[in-house]
Amino acid sequence: MTLLARPGRRTTRWLVRTVLALVVATATTLGLAAPAFAASGTVQASGGLYVRSGPGTGYSIVGSVANGATITIDCQTTGDWVNGNWGATNIWDHLSGGGYVSDGFVYTGSNGQVAPSCSSSRADSAVAWYEARFGSTAYEGYCEMAAENAYGRTGIYASAMADWNDAVARGTAHRGDLNAPRGALVFWNISYPYGHVGISRGDGTFVATSVNGRIGSAALPYYANYLGWSWPNF
Repeated sequence: MTLLARPGRRTTRWLVRTVLALVVATATTLGLAAPAFAASGTVQASGGLYVRSGPGTGYSIVGSVANGATITIDCQTTGDWVNGNWGATNIWDHLSGGGYVSDGFVYTGSNGQVAPSCSSSRADSAVAWYEARFGSTAYEGYCEMAAENAYGRTGIYASAMADWNDAVARGTAHRGDLNAPRGALVFWNISYPYGHVGISRGDGTFVATSVNGRIGSAALPYYANYLGWSWPNF
C-alpha cells in the first residue's frame, strides 16, 4: 500500500496554527467566546480508513471511511502514535458524525492541530447537560426528549425505541455492546413500547433519566433488556 502526501502540507503547518492561535487569543482578550472551529480533510488510505470509538488502535471499530472521502473534523485529541503518510503522529480526528480516525491518513493541509481540542466536544457537552441536572425529575417519562435536548435538539424521534429501530435500520446499532464510547446513545427495551435511552460516559457508566426515579448515573447495563448503543442521528 503506497500513500503519497500532497505537496505543501508541511509548509502550511506554521501558518494554520498561528492564525488559529491569533483568533482565539484575540477573542479571549476582548472578553468574547472563542469561535467553534471545525475543519475538513480528505482520507488518503488505500482501502479506506477505520473509524474507532476512541483515539487509539485498541478501541473498537465503529465504522469506516472510504479513500478519497471528505470528512468534517469537529475536534482533535492525542492518542496512540500511528505511522501515517507523513510520519508518526499521535493526533486523532473526531468526526462530526462520531468516532475517531488517525490524522496520519487524513490530508488537512497541516501536520498540526487544525480543530479545537475534544475537551469541548459535543459528547462532553451532552454528558455535562445531564450532570448539571442530577437529581431532577423534570424529564421522567421523557427519556428520548432528554437525550435529544442534551445534544441541543428536540422532536426528532417519538420514543427511545423509535430511535433504536432507526439505528438498526441504518446499520449503526451495536447490539449488546457494553463498551459504548463517550457520547453514544445507550438503549434498553423496557417500558414497552417506548423503551429507554441514555448517554454513555465512555467509562462503563451512563447518564439518563429514571436512575432511582431521577436524572443520574449508573454502571451499564443497570436496567434489564439492554439493547446496545449507537451514535446519535441528530
